[in-house]
Amino acid sequence: MKETVKEGRLYALFGKALLLSAAAFVMLCINPQIAHAASGPMGSEADGYYLDRDGNMTIYTEEGLENWLDDIGGGPRTYKMLVKTLTVNEGVTAIKNFSDSMYDMPFADDCDSLTTVSLPASLTEIGDKVFKGCDKLTTVTIAEPSSLTTIGASAFDFDTSLTTINIPAGVTTIGSGAFKDCRALELDAATLPSGLTEINDSIFANCWKMTGSLTIPDGVTSIGDNAFDNCRALESVTIPASVRSIGSDAFYGCVLTSLTIPDGVTSIGASAFYYCYKLRSVTIPASVTSIGASAFERCDTLDSVTMLGETPPTLGDGSGSDNVFKDSGISTIDKQIYVPKSSIDTYKGSWTQWKDYINDSGSEENPDPPKEEDPDGPDTPGNKGGGSAKDLDPTRKEATADKPAYADTMIDVQAHTVSSVVYSVDVEWGAMTFRYENSIWDATAHQTLTGAGWKVYDSVNDEVVDATEDAINRIQVTNHSNAEVKAALAYAGRTGYEDTTGSFAKAADDTDTSYDGTALTLASADNNAGEAEGQGKATVGCVYFMPSGIKEDYKTAGITKWTQLGTITVGVETADQEETTD
Repeated sequence: MKETVKEGRLYALFGKALLLSAAAFVMLCINPQIAHAASGPMGSEADGYYLDRDGNMTIYTEEGLENWLDDIGGGPRTYKMLVKTLTVNEGVTAIKNFSDSMYDMPFADDCDSLTTVSLPASLTEIGDKVFKGCDKLTTVTIAEPSSLTTIGASAFDFDTSLTTINIPAGVTTIGSGAFKDCRALELDAATLPSGLTEINDSIFANCWKMTGSLTIPDGVTSIGDNAFDNCRALESVTIPASVRSIGSDAFYGCVLTSLTIPDGVTSIGASAFYYCYKLRSVTIPASVTSIGASAFERCDTLDSVTMLGETPPTLGDGSGSDNVFKDSGISTIDKQIYVPKSSIDTYKGSWTQWKDYINDSGSEENPDPPKEEDPDGPDTPGNKGGGSAKDLDPTRKEATADKPAYADTMIDVQAHTVSSVVYSVDVEWGAMTFRYENSIWDATAHQTLTGAGWKVYDSVNDEVVDATEDAINRIQVTNHSNAEVKAALAYAGRTGYEDTTGSFAKAADDTDTSYDGTALTLASADNNAGEAEGQGKATVGCVYFMPSGIKEDYKTAGITKWTQLGTITVGVETADQEETTD
Protein backbone atom coordinates (compact mmCIF):
# COMPACT_ATOMS: atom_id res chain seq x y z
CA MET A 1 0.00 0.00 0.00
CA LYS A 2 2.80 2.42 0.80
CA GLU A 3 4.54 1.60 -2.49
CA THR A 4 1.38 2.46 -4.39
CA VAL A 5 1.12 5.82 -2.74
CA LYS A 6 4.75 6.63 -3.53
CA GLU A 7 4.37 5.72 -7.18
CA GLY A 8 1.27 7.85 -7.45
CA ARG A 9 3.04 10.87 -5.98
CA LEU A 10 5.99 10.58 -8.40
CA TYR A 11 3.59 10.32 -11.28
CA ALA A 12 1.77 13.44 -10.17
CA LEU A 13 4.99 15.47 -9.97
CA PHE A 14 6.09 14.26 -13.38
CA GLY A 15 2.73 15.22 -14.82
CA LYS A 16 3.00 18.72 -13.32
CA ALA A 17 6.43 19.17 -14.89
CA LEU A 18 5.03 18.20 -18.26
CA LEU A 19 2.24 20.77 -17.87
CA LEU A 20 4.72 23.53 -16.99
CA SER A 21 6.85 22.71 -20.01
CA ALA A 22 3.80 22.76 -22.23
CA ALA A 23 2.77 26.15 -20.83
CA ALA A 24 6.19 27.59 -21.58
CA PHE A 25 6.00 26.27 -25.12
CA VAL A 26 2.55 27.78 -25.61
CA MET A 27 3.71 31.16 -24.27
CA LEU A 28 6.56 31.18 -26.79
CA CYS A 29 4.12 30.41 -29.59
CA ILE A 30 1.55 33.06 -28.68
CA ASN A 31 3.97 35.87 -27.74
CA PRO A 32 5.19 37.22 -31.07
CA GLN A 33 7.50 39.73 -29.39
CA ILE A 34 9.55 36.86 -27.95
CA ALA A 35 9.43 35.10 -31.30
CA HIS A 36 10.52 38.24 -33.13
CA ALA A 37 13.39 38.86 -30.74
CA ALA A 38 14.60 35.34 -31.44
CA SER A 39 14.14 35.47 -35.20
CA GLY A 40 15.63 38.90 -35.94
CA PRO A 41 14.35 41.50 -38.48
CA MET A 42 11.09 40.96 -40.35
CA GLY A 43 10.40 41.21 -44.06
CA SER A 44 12.56 42.42 -46.92
CA GLU A 45 12.46 44.78 -49.88
CA ALA A 46 11.09 41.89 -51.93
CA ASP A 47 8.22 41.56 -49.41
CA GLY A 48 7.46 45.25 -49.80
CA TYR A 49 8.30 46.04 -46.16
CA TYR A 50 11.18 45.73 -43.72
CA LEU A 51 11.22 46.09 -39.92
CA ASP A 52 14.67 46.18 -38.31
CA ARG A 53 15.64 45.20 -34.78
CA ASP A 54 15.39 48.84 -33.56
CA GLY A 55 11.76 49.24 -34.61
CA ASN A 56 12.40 51.22 -37.81
CA MET A 57 9.94 50.18 -40.50
CA THR A 58 10.10 50.94 -44.24
CA ILE A 59 7.20 50.40 -46.64
CA TYR A 60 8.48 49.91 -50.20
CA THR A 61 5.20 49.07 -51.99
CA GLU A 62 1.47 49.25 -51.28
CA GLU A 63 1.45 45.44 -51.22
CA GLY A 64 4.00 45.61 -48.42
CA LEU A 65 1.30 46.62 -45.91
CA GLU A 66 -0.80 43.58 -46.79
CA ASN A 67 2.27 41.32 -46.66
CA TRP A 68 3.08 42.73 -43.22
CA LEU A 69 -0.40 41.84 -41.99
CA ASP A 70 -0.16 38.34 -43.51
CA ASP A 71 3.19 37.74 -41.82
CA ILE A 72 2.07 38.79 -38.35
CA GLY A 73 -1.03 36.61 -38.68
CA GLY A 74 -3.35 36.35 -35.70
CA GLY A 75 -1.24 38.22 -33.17
CA PRO A 76 -1.00 41.77 -34.49
CA ARG A 77 -1.00 43.70 -31.25
CA THR A 78 2.50 42.92 -29.99
CA TYR A 79 4.02 43.12 -33.46
CA LYS A 80 2.57 46.59 -34.01
CA MET A 81 4.04 47.67 -30.68
CA LEU A 82 7.51 46.99 -32.12
CA VAL A 83 7.21 49.74 -34.76
CA LYS A 84 8.81 53.00 -33.58
CA THR A 85 9.34 54.91 -36.85
CA LEU A 86 7.63 54.50 -40.20
CA THR A 87 9.00 55.59 -43.58
CA VAL A 88 6.89 55.13 -46.71
CA ASN A 89 9.01 55.19 -49.86
CA GLU A 90 8.45 57.30 -52.96
CA GLY A 91 6.15 55.62 -55.47
CA VAL A 92 3.56 54.49 -52.95
CA THR A 93 0.27 56.28 -53.70
CA ALA A 94 -1.99 55.09 -50.87
CA ILE A 95 -1.59 53.97 -47.29
CA LYS A 96 -4.78 52.48 -45.93
CA ASN A 97 -6.48 49.78 -43.89
CA PHE A 98 -7.97 46.70 -45.46
CA SER A 99 -11.11 46.49 -43.30
CA ASP A 100 -12.54 47.73 -40.01
CA SER A 101 -11.20 44.71 -38.18
CA MET A 102 -8.22 45.38 -35.90
CA TYR A 103 -6.53 42.38 -37.54
CA ASP A 104 -6.61 44.12 -40.94
CA MET A 105 -5.23 47.47 -39.80
CA PRO A 106 -1.44 47.83 -40.17
CA PHE A 107 -1.04 50.44 -37.42
CA ALA A 108 -4.33 51.69 -35.95
CA ASP A 109 -5.04 51.33 -32.22
CA ASP A 110 -2.06 49.11 -31.34
CA CYS A 111 0.87 51.25 -32.58
CA ASP A 112 1.84 52.11 -29.00
CA SER A 113 5.51 52.80 -29.77
CA LEU A 114 5.18 54.69 -33.07
CA THR A 115 6.62 58.23 -32.72
CA THR A 116 7.39 59.54 -36.23
CA VAL A 117 5.96 59.00 -39.72
CA SER A 118 7.48 60.15 -43.04
CA LEU A 119 5.23 60.03 -46.11
CA PRO A 120 6.30 60.49 -49.78
CA ALA A 121 5.31 63.17 -52.26
CA SER A 122 3.73 60.45 -54.44
CA LEU A 123 1.07 59.69 -51.81
CA THR A 124 -2.46 60.67 -52.87
CA GLU A 125 -4.49 59.10 -50.05
CA ILE A 126 -4.24 58.48 -46.32
CA GLY A 127 -7.09 56.09 -45.60
CA ASP A 128 -9.67 55.93 -42.82
CA LYS A 129 -8.33 55.21 -39.30
CA VAL A 130 -4.79 54.51 -40.58
CA PHE A 131 -3.06 56.06 -37.56
CA LYS A 132 -6.03 56.20 -35.18
CA GLY A 133 -5.06 55.89 -31.53
CA CYS A 134 -1.29 56.14 -32.06
CA ASP A 135 -0.95 58.02 -28.81
CA LYS A 136 2.86 58.29 -28.90
CA LEU A 137 2.99 59.67 -32.46
CA THR A 138 4.43 63.21 -32.36
CA THR A 139 5.43 64.10 -35.93
CA VAL A 140 4.05 63.38 -39.40
CA THR A 141 6.03 64.75 -42.35
CA ILE A 142 4.60 64.75 -45.88
CA ALA A 143 7.16 65.42 -48.62
CA GLU A 144 6.58 68.41 -50.89
CA PRO A 145 5.43 69.07 -53.55
CA SER A 146 2.78 66.64 -52.41
CA SER A 147 0.19 64.79 -54.49
CA LEU A 148 -2.01 64.19 -51.44
CA THR A 149 -5.72 64.92 -51.99
CA THR A 150 -7.48 62.82 -49.34
CA ILE A 151 -7.11 62.37 -45.59
CA GLY A 152 -9.61 59.77 -44.45
CA ALA A 153 -12.08 59.78 -41.59
CA SER A 154 -10.46 59.35 -38.16
CA ALA A 155 -7.06 59.04 -39.86
CA PHE A 156 -5.28 60.61 -36.86
CA ASP A 157 -8.12 60.41 -34.33
CA PHE A 158 -6.94 60.44 -30.70
CA ASP A 159 -3.26 60.88 -31.55
CA THR A 160 -2.93 62.85 -28.35
CA SER A 161 0.83 63.47 -28.64
CA LEU A 162 0.81 64.65 -32.27
CA THR A 163 2.30 68.15 -32.40
CA THR A 164 3.32 68.57 -36.04
CA ILE A 165 1.83 67.76 -39.44
CA ASN A 166 1.94 69.71 -42.70
CA ILE A 167 -1.38 69.51 -44.55
CA PRO A 168 -0.55 69.99 -48.27
CA ALA A 169 -2.35 72.72 -50.19
CA GLY A 170 -3.77 70.20 -52.69
CA VAL A 171 -5.87 68.33 -50.15
CA THR A 172 -9.54 68.53 -51.13
CA THR A 173 -11.07 66.06 -48.64
CA ILE A 174 -10.51 65.69 -44.91
CA GLY A 175 -12.82 63.06 -43.44
CA SER A 176 -14.93 63.27 -40.30
CA GLY A 177 -12.90 63.15 -37.11
CA ALA A 178 -9.61 63.16 -39.03
CA PHE A 179 -7.76 65.11 -36.32
CA LYS A 180 -10.25 64.69 -33.47
CA ASP A 181 -8.64 64.73 -30.01
CA CYS A 182 -5.22 65.73 -31.35
CA ARG A 183 -4.87 67.82 -28.21
CA ALA A 184 -1.21 68.75 -28.71
CA LEU A 185 -1.45 69.60 -32.42
CA GLU A 186 0.15 73.02 -32.92
CA LEU A 187 -1.66 73.85 -36.12
CA ASP A 188 -2.07 77.40 -37.35
CA ALA A 189 -5.73 77.53 -38.31
CA ALA A 190 -4.93 79.69 -41.35
CA THR A 191 -3.21 76.72 -43.06
CA LEU A 192 -6.44 74.93 -44.07
CA PRO A 193 -6.06 73.95 -47.75
CA SER A 194 -7.91 76.14 -50.21
CA GLY A 195 -9.46 73.25 -52.15
CA LEU A 196 -11.72 72.02 -49.34
CA THR A 197 -15.43 72.04 -50.13
CA GLU A 198 -16.67 70.65 -46.82
CA ILE A 199 -15.61 70.95 -43.19
CA ASN A 200 -16.72 67.53 -41.99
CA ASP A 201 -18.02 66.54 -38.56
CA SER A 202 -15.51 66.66 -35.67
CA ILE A 203 -12.66 67.31 -38.10
CA PHE A 204 -10.62 69.29 -35.52
CA ALA A 205 -12.68 68.68 -32.36
CA ASN A 206 -10.63 69.01 -29.15
CA CYS A 207 -7.58 70.38 -30.95
CA TRP A 208 -6.74 72.52 -27.95
CA LYS A 209 -3.72 74.20 -29.53
CA MET A 210 -5.23 75.21 -32.87
CA THR A 211 -4.43 78.90 -32.66
CA GLY A 212 -4.85 82.15 -34.53
CA SER A 213 -7.48 83.33 -36.95
CA LEU A 214 -9.30 80.62 -38.87
CA THR A 215 -10.18 81.36 -42.47
CA ILE A 216 -12.64 78.85 -43.89
CA PRO A 217 -11.64 78.43 -47.57
CA ASP A 218 -13.94 79.99 -50.13
CA GLY A 219 -15.91 77.16 -51.73
CA VAL A 220 -16.75 75.34 -48.49
CA THR A 221 -20.51 74.87 -48.37
CA SER A 222 -20.99 73.38 -44.91
CA ILE A 223 -19.34 73.37 -41.50
CA GLY A 224 -20.12 70.04 -39.85
CA ASP A 225 -21.27 69.13 -36.36
CA ASN A 226 -18.54 69.54 -33.70
CA ALA A 227 -16.11 70.63 -36.44
CA PHE A 228 -14.07 72.90 -34.13
CA ASP A 229 -15.66 71.83 -30.85
CA ASN A 230 -13.49 72.82 -27.87
CA CYS A 231 -10.73 74.39 -29.97
CA ARG A 232 -10.22 76.63 -27.01
CA ALA A 233 -7.32 78.66 -28.40
CA LEU A 234 -9.14 79.58 -31.62
CA GLU A 235 -9.66 83.34 -31.44
CA SER A 236 -11.43 84.35 -34.65
CA VAL A 237 -13.08 82.82 -37.70
CA THR A 238 -13.85 84.12 -41.18
CA ILE A 239 -16.76 82.29 -42.79
CA PRO A 240 -16.99 82.67 -46.60
CA ALA A 241 -20.14 83.50 -48.55
CA SER A 242 -20.19 79.95 -49.96
CA VAL A 243 -21.22 78.41 -46.60
CA ARG A 244 -24.87 77.44 -46.29
CA SER A 245 -25.00 75.64 -42.93
CA ILE A 246 -23.17 75.70 -39.59
CA GLY A 247 -23.56 72.43 -37.70
CA SER A 248 -24.41 71.68 -34.08
CA ASP A 249 -21.58 72.36 -31.59
CA ALA A 250 -19.45 73.56 -34.53
CA PHE A 251 -17.54 76.17 -32.48
CA TYR A 252 -18.48 75.02 -28.97
CA GLY A 253 -16.08 76.48 -26.41
CA CYS A 254 -13.91 78.51 -28.83
CA VAL A 255 -12.58 81.88 -27.63
CA LEU A 256 -13.99 83.89 -30.54
CA THR A 257 -14.29 87.61 -29.85
CA SER A 258 -16.43 88.65 -32.82
CA LEU A 259 -18.46 86.91 -35.47
CA THR A 260 -19.98 87.82 -38.83
CA ILE A 261 -22.17 85.19 -40.44
CA PRO A 262 -22.33 85.80 -44.20
CA ASP A 263 -25.46 86.21 -46.23
CA GLY A 264 -26.25 82.78 -47.66
CA VAL A 265 -26.09 80.79 -44.44
CA THR A 266 -29.54 79.29 -43.85
CA SER A 267 -29.10 77.34 -40.62
CA ILE A 268 -27.13 77.60 -37.38
CA GLY A 269 -27.08 74.33 -35.44
CA ALA A 270 -27.86 73.67 -31.78
CA SER A 271 -25.08 74.85 -29.42
CA ALA A 272 -23.07 76.00 -32.47
CA PHE A 273 -21.39 78.77 -30.45
CA TYR A 274 -22.11 77.49 -26.93
CA TYR A 275 -19.67 78.86 -24.31
CA CYS A 276 -17.84 81.14 -26.73
CA TYR A 277 -17.39 83.23 -23.62
CA LYS A 278 -15.37 86.01 -25.27
CA LEU A 279 -17.84 86.63 -28.09
CA ARG A 280 -19.05 90.25 -27.89
CA SER A 281 -21.25 90.78 -30.90
CA VAL A 282 -22.82 88.86 -33.76
CA THR A 283 -24.69 89.84 -36.90
CA ILE A 284 -27.11 87.29 -38.36
CA PRO A 285 -28.15 87.80 -42.01
CA ALA A 286 -31.64 87.62 -43.48
CA SER A 287 -30.83 84.29 -45.15
CA VAL A 288 -30.79 82.45 -41.79
CA THR A 289 -34.13 80.67 -41.30
CA SER A 290 -33.31 78.55 -38.22
CA ILE A 291 -31.14 78.89 -35.11
CA GLY A 292 -30.72 75.76 -33.00
CA ALA A 293 -31.36 75.46 -29.27
CA SER A 294 -28.62 76.94 -27.05
CA ALA A 295 -26.77 78.24 -30.12
CA PHE A 296 -25.29 81.17 -28.13
CA GLU A 297 -25.85 79.90 -24.61
CA ARG A 298 -23.17 80.85 -22.03
CA CYS A 299 -21.59 83.44 -24.34
CA ASP A 300 -20.84 85.48 -21.24
CA THR A 301 -19.78 88.74 -22.90
CA LEU A 302 -22.24 88.70 -25.81
CA ASP A 303 -23.97 92.05 -25.46
CA SER A 304 -25.13 92.81 -28.99
CA VAL A 305 -27.05 90.72 -31.54
CA THR A 306 -28.15 92.27 -34.83
CA MET A 307 -30.81 90.50 -36.92
CA LEU A 308 -30.91 91.53 -40.57
CA GLY A 309 -34.02 89.57 -41.61
CA GLU A 310 -37.54 90.96 -41.46
CA THR A 311 -38.83 87.42 -40.88
CA PRO A 312 -37.62 85.95 -37.57
CA PRO A 313 -35.67 82.68 -37.83
CA THR A 314 -37.17 79.76 -35.92
CA LEU A 315 -35.44 79.07 -32.60
CA GLY A 316 -34.81 75.42 -31.71
CA ASP A 317 -37.98 73.47 -32.32
CA GLY A 318 -39.84 76.61 -33.29
CA SER A 319 -41.38 77.37 -29.91
CA GLY A 320 -39.33 80.55 -29.49
CA SER A 321 -38.07 79.44 -26.06
CA ASP A 322 -35.09 77.22 -26.59
CA ASN A 323 -32.41 78.96 -24.52
CA VAL A 324 -30.64 80.34 -27.58
CA PHE A 325 -29.12 83.18 -25.53
CA LYS A 326 -29.41 81.61 -22.06
CA ASP A 327 -26.75 82.77 -19.56
CA SER A 328 -25.19 85.04 -22.17
CA GLY A 329 -24.58 88.78 -21.92
CA ILE A 330 -27.87 89.25 -23.78
CA SER A 331 -29.76 87.68 -20.88
CA THR A 332 -28.33 90.20 -18.41
CA ILE A 333 -28.42 93.41 -20.47
CA ASP A 334 -31.70 95.01 -21.51
CA LYS A 335 -32.70 95.60 -25.11
CA GLN A 336 -29.56 94.45 -26.89
CA ILE A 337 -31.20 92.39 -29.65
CA TYR A 338 -31.58 94.68 -32.65
CA VAL A 339 -34.15 93.84 -35.33
CA PRO A 340 -35.59 95.80 -38.28
CA LYS A 341 -37.87 98.54 -36.98
CA SER A 342 -40.74 97.29 -39.12
CA SER A 343 -40.46 93.78 -37.62
CA ILE A 344 -40.22 94.49 -33.88
CA ASP A 345 -43.72 93.19 -33.14
CA THR A 346 -43.20 90.15 -35.38
CA TYR A 347 -40.02 89.19 -33.57
CA LYS A 348 -41.62 89.67 -30.15
CA GLY A 349 -44.53 87.47 -31.14
CA SER A 350 -42.24 84.74 -32.46
CA TRP A 351 -39.34 84.88 -29.97
CA THR A 352 -41.43 84.58 -26.82
CA GLN A 353 -38.53 83.86 -24.47
CA TRP A 354 -36.55 86.85 -25.73
CA LYS A 355 -39.26 89.41 -26.46
CA ASP A 356 -38.21 91.57 -23.49
CA TYR A 357 -34.62 91.76 -24.78
CA ILE A 358 -35.53 93.15 -28.21
CA ASN A 359 -34.76 96.83 -28.63
CA ASP A 360 -38.04 98.76 -28.89
CA SER A 361 -36.64 101.84 -30.61
CA GLY A 362 -34.91 100.42 -33.60
CA SER A 363 -33.76 102.67 -36.39
CA GLU A 364 -34.65 103.20 -40.01
CA GLU A 365 -31.19 101.91 -40.91
CA ASN A 366 -31.29 99.18 -38.26
CA PRO A 367 -30.45 96.76 -39.48
CA ASP A 368 -30.63 97.20 -43.25
CA PRO A 369 -27.54 95.78 -45.01
CA PRO A 370 -24.89 98.40 -45.91
CA LYS A 371 -25.47 100.12 -49.23
CA GLU A 372 -23.13 99.31 -52.11
CA GLU A 373 -21.68 102.80 -52.12
CA ASP A 374 -20.96 102.55 -48.37
CA PRO A 375 -19.75 98.94 -47.79
CA ASP A 376 -18.55 99.65 -44.26
CA GLY A 377 -21.91 100.82 -42.96
CA PRO A 378 -23.06 104.21 -41.67
CA ASP A 379 -20.81 106.81 -40.08
CA THR A 380 -21.32 106.97 -36.32
CA PRO A 381 -19.65 108.67 -33.37
CA GLY A 382 -16.27 107.07 -32.73
CA ASN A 383 -16.41 105.16 -36.03
CA LYS A 384 -15.74 107.33 -39.09
CA GLY A 385 -16.72 105.38 -42.15
CA GLY A 386 -17.70 102.05 -40.56
CA GLY A 387 -20.35 100.56 -38.29
CA SER A 388 -21.03 97.72 -35.88
CA ALA A 389 -24.02 96.48 -33.94
CA LYS A 390 -23.36 99.02 -31.21
CA ASP A 391 -23.34 101.88 -33.73
CA LEU A 392 -27.04 101.23 -34.23
CA ASP A 393 -27.89 101.79 -30.57
CA PRO A 394 -30.15 104.90 -30.50
CA THR A 395 -29.15 105.57 -26.88
CA ARG A 396 -25.47 105.96 -27.75
CA LYS A 397 -24.15 109.35 -26.65
CA GLU A 398 -22.25 111.62 -28.98
CA ALA A 399 -19.19 113.66 -28.05
CA THR A 400 -19.60 117.23 -26.85
CA ALA A 401 -17.08 120.06 -26.99
CA ASP A 402 -15.84 119.39 -23.45
CA LYS A 403 -16.48 115.67 -23.12
CA PRO A 404 -15.36 113.11 -25.74
CA ALA A 405 -17.45 110.03 -26.45
CA TYR A 406 -16.17 106.64 -25.40
CA ALA A 407 -14.82 104.73 -28.37
CA ASP A 408 -16.53 101.56 -29.56
CA THR A 409 -14.59 98.70 -27.98
CA MET A 410 -14.59 96.79 -31.27
CA ILE A 411 -12.81 99.63 -33.12
CA ASP A 412 -9.15 100.55 -32.83
CA VAL A 413 -8.58 104.21 -32.02
CA GLN A 414 -7.93 106.29 -35.12
CA ALA A 415 -7.07 109.97 -35.59
CA HIS A 416 -8.29 112.15 -32.73
CA THR A 417 -8.80 115.87 -32.21
CA VAL A 418 -6.80 118.33 -30.15
CA SER A 419 -7.51 118.24 -26.39
CA SER A 420 -9.23 114.86 -26.42
CA VAL A 421 -8.49 111.61 -24.63
CA VAL A 422 -10.54 108.60 -25.67
CA TYR A 423 -10.48 105.62 -23.31
CA SER A 424 -11.57 102.19 -24.50
CA VAL A 425 -10.40 99.07 -22.63
CA ASP A 426 -11.49 95.43 -22.82
CA VAL A 427 -11.06 92.96 -19.96
CA GLU A 428 -11.50 89.32 -20.91
CA TRP A 429 -11.73 86.54 -18.34
CA GLY A 430 -11.07 82.84 -18.39
CA ALA A 431 -13.37 80.43 -16.58
CA MET A 432 -11.11 80.52 -13.46
CA THR A 433 -11.70 76.91 -12.52
CA PHE A 434 -9.28 75.35 -10.02
CA ARG A 435 -8.98 72.23 -7.92
CA TYR A 436 -7.03 71.61 -4.74
CA GLU A 437 -5.11 68.32 -4.89
CA ASN A 438 -4.14 66.71 -1.63
CA SER A 439 -1.16 64.37 -1.37
CA ILE A 440 0.13 61.83 1.13
CA TRP A 441 1.61 63.20 4.34
CA ASP A 442 5.23 62.11 4.88
CA ALA A 443 5.49 61.49 8.61
CA THR A 444 9.30 61.28 8.47
CA ALA A 445 9.90 64.54 6.62
CA HIS A 446 6.85 66.22 8.19
CA GLN A 447 5.61 67.56 4.86
CA THR A 448 3.26 66.71 2.05
CA LEU A 449 4.72 64.96 -0.94
CA THR A 450 5.25 66.85 -4.21
CA GLY A 451 2.06 67.47 -6.12
CA ALA A 452 -0.15 68.99 -3.47
CA GLY A 453 -1.69 72.37 -4.11
CA TRP A 454 -3.90 74.21 -6.54
CA LYS A 455 -4.15 73.11 -10.15
CA VAL A 456 -5.90 74.78 -13.08
CA TYR A 457 -8.76 72.44 -13.81
CA ASP A 458 -10.80 71.90 -16.98
CA SER A 459 -14.23 71.02 -15.65
CA VAL A 460 -15.56 70.17 -19.13
CA ASN A 461 -12.91 67.54 -19.92
CA ASP A 462 -12.38 66.59 -16.26
CA GLU A 463 -8.62 67.07 -16.21
CA VAL A 464 -5.79 69.28 -15.05
CA VAL A 465 -4.33 71.62 -17.70
CA ASP A 466 -1.18 73.73 -18.11
CA ALA A 467 -1.37 76.72 -15.75
CA THR A 468 0.71 78.96 -18.05
CA GLU A 469 -0.86 78.17 -21.41
CA ASP A 470 -4.56 77.48 -20.98
CA ALA A 471 -7.15 80.24 -21.32
CA ILE A 472 -9.11 78.96 -18.32
CA ASN A 473 -7.08 81.01 -15.83
CA ARG A 474 -6.10 83.85 -18.17
CA ILE A 475 -6.99 87.52 -17.80
CA GLN A 476 -6.43 89.60 -20.92
CA VAL A 477 -6.60 93.40 -21.03
CA THR A 478 -6.74 95.27 -24.35
CA ASN A 479 -6.15 99.01 -24.60
CA HIS A 480 -7.76 100.61 -27.66
CA SER A 481 -7.22 104.09 -26.20
CA ASN A 482 -5.17 107.00 -27.41
CA ALA A 483 -3.70 107.20 -23.90
CA GLU A 484 -1.71 104.96 -21.57
CA VAL A 485 -3.72 103.00 -19.01
CA LYS A 486 -2.95 100.73 -16.07
CA ALA A 487 -4.89 97.63 -15.09
CA ALA A 488 -4.56 97.02 -11.33
CA LEU A 489 -4.99 93.35 -10.39
CA ALA A 490 -6.07 92.13 -6.96
CA TYR A 491 -7.43 88.98 -5.32
CA ALA A 492 -9.36 88.63 -2.06
CA GLY A 493 -10.66 85.42 -0.47
CA ARG A 494 -14.33 85.45 0.39
CA THR A 495 -15.73 84.81 3.87
CA GLY A 496 -14.49 81.45 5.14
CA TYR A 497 -11.62 81.33 2.67
CA GLU A 498 -9.54 84.27 3.87
CA ASP A 499 -6.45 82.05 4.05
CA THR A 500 -6.58 81.59 0.29
CA THR A 501 -4.32 84.01 -1.57
CA GLY A 502 -3.56 84.44 -5.23
CA SER A 503 -0.78 85.50 -7.56
CA PHE A 504 -0.66 86.87 -11.09
CA ALA A 505 2.09 86.09 -13.61
CA LYS A 506 2.51 87.90 -16.91
CA ALA A 507 2.32 85.68 -19.98
CA ALA A 508 5.75 84.84 -21.39
CA ASP A 509 4.78 85.98 -24.89
CA ASP A 510 3.44 89.34 -23.68
CA THR A 511 6.07 91.81 -24.87
CA ASP A 512 3.79 94.85 -25.23
CA THR A 513 3.21 95.53 -21.55
CA SER A 514 4.98 95.72 -18.20
CA TYR A 515 3.76 94.22 -14.91
CA ASP A 516 5.08 95.44 -11.57
CA GLY A 517 3.38 92.85 -9.39
CA THR A 518 0.18 94.83 -8.94
CA ALA A 519 -0.68 96.41 -12.28
CA LEU A 520 -0.24 95.98 -16.02
CA THR A 521 0.83 99.13 -17.88
CA LEU A 522 -0.56 99.29 -21.41
CA ALA A 523 0.82 101.87 -23.81
CA SER A 524 -1.37 104.05 -26.00
CA ALA A 525 -2.70 102.35 -29.11
CA ASP A 526 -1.55 105.36 -31.13
CA ASN A 527 2.08 104.47 -30.43
CA ASN A 528 1.86 101.18 -32.29
CA ALA A 529 2.21 100.63 -35.99
CA GLY A 530 -1.23 100.09 -37.49
CA GLU A 531 -2.26 98.35 -40.68
CA ALA A 532 -3.44 101.61 -42.25
CA GLU A 533 -2.03 105.12 -42.18
CA GLY A 534 -3.25 107.09 -39.19
CA GLN A 535 -4.65 104.05 -37.43
CA GLY A 536 -3.28 102.70 -34.18
CA LYS A 537 -3.05 99.12 -33.05
CA ALA A 538 -4.39 97.95 -29.70
CA THR A 539 -1.99 97.08 -26.88
CA VAL A 540 -2.72 93.70 -25.31
CA GLY A 541 -1.60 92.56 -21.86
CA CYS A 542 -2.07 89.06 -20.49
CA VAL A 543 -1.62 87.50 -17.03
CA TYR A 544 -2.34 84.08 -15.55
CA PHE A 545 -3.83 83.67 -12.09
CA MET A 546 -3.15 80.91 -9.55
CA PRO A 547 -4.58 80.61 -6.02
CA SER A 548 -2.45 79.43 -3.11
CA GLY A 549 -2.93 78.56 0.53
CA ILE A 550 -5.97 76.95 2.13
CA LYS A 551 -7.26 76.37 5.63
CA GLU A 552 -5.82 73.23 7.20
CA ASP A 553 -9.25 71.71 7.82
CA TYR A 554 -10.07 71.88 4.11
CA LYS A 555 -6.98 69.84 3.31
CA THR A 556 -8.60 66.88 5.02
CA ALA A 557 -12.29 67.65 4.70
CA GLY A 558 -12.06 68.67 1.05
CA ILE A 559 -13.71 71.53 -0.79
CA THR A 560 -17.10 71.28 -2.43
CA LYS A 561 -16.64 71.10 -6.19
CA TRP A 562 -16.74 74.53 -7.89
CA THR A 563 -16.97 76.42 -4.60
CA GLN A 564 -16.43 80.16 -5.03
CA LEU A 565 -13.25 80.89 -3.09
CA GLY A 566 -12.67 84.56 -3.78
CA THR A 567 -12.93 87.57 -6.05
CA ILE A 568 -10.50 88.89 -8.67
CA THR A 569 -10.68 92.61 -9.37
CA VAL A 570 -9.24 94.41 -12.38
CA GLY A 571 -9.33 98.16 -11.93
CA VAL A 572 -8.51 100.33 -14.93
CA GLU A 573 -6.56 103.44 -13.99
CA THR A 574 -6.16 106.32 -16.45
CA ALA A 575 -3.88 109.33 -16.51
CA ASP A 576 -5.34 112.82 -16.25
CA GLN A 577 -6.62 114.13 -19.55
CA GLU A 578 -3.79 115.80 -21.42
CA GLU A 579 -3.58 117.80 -24.62
CA THR A 580 -2.68 115.62 -27.57
CA THR A 581 -2.25 116.42 -31.22
CA ASP A 582 -2.59 114.42 -34.40
